Amino acid sequence: MLNRTFLFRPWVRRAGLSIVLVAAAVTGIIAFALIFDPQARFGWMGERPVWVYLAALWLGGLRVWLGTLRPVAEIGDGALVVRPLHQFKTRTVGWESITGTEQTVGGDRLIVYFDTPRGMRFVALNLNLIKGRREFLELLESRLVMLGFVERVVERSRYLTKR
Repeated sequence: MLNRTFLFRPWVRRAGLSIVLVAAAVTGIIAFALIFDPQARFGWMGERPVWVYLAALWLGGLRVWLGTLRPVAEIGDGALVVRPLHQFKTRTVGWESITGTEQTVGGDRLIVYFDTPRGMRFVALNLNLIKGRREFLELLESRLVMLGFVERVVERSRYLTKR
């Protein structure tokens, strides 16, 4: 089988970069004000929530922006590799350890269930962030069907499970 990588859609990287730029601009404005007006530290600029919010902007923006430099998913011969933005850890899941998938019909969420030595785990992936979403789902489904998975639809959820 051909190895295939799927990148994040371009708007995801731009969104992360715009958050970083806003954080940089606000940080610059506050630093400028504090340097040229020492009394500014006694106003809202000296409040702890302002700095916590700025730190969250920096960390969140950098996480999204830098996280999109690598592919969001890879389908290979030996494993499925996913890098969801809401997790710091890359998940490499061997095809033999996958026990099933769940997808909302017409929705944007994919959950892959897999076995580990510590028990069953899952990884969730936002399909709206994947450039080539349809191709990704087709390749994933074809690979799982080759492994003996069958489709089952229950209300608004679509499952691929082992027989």
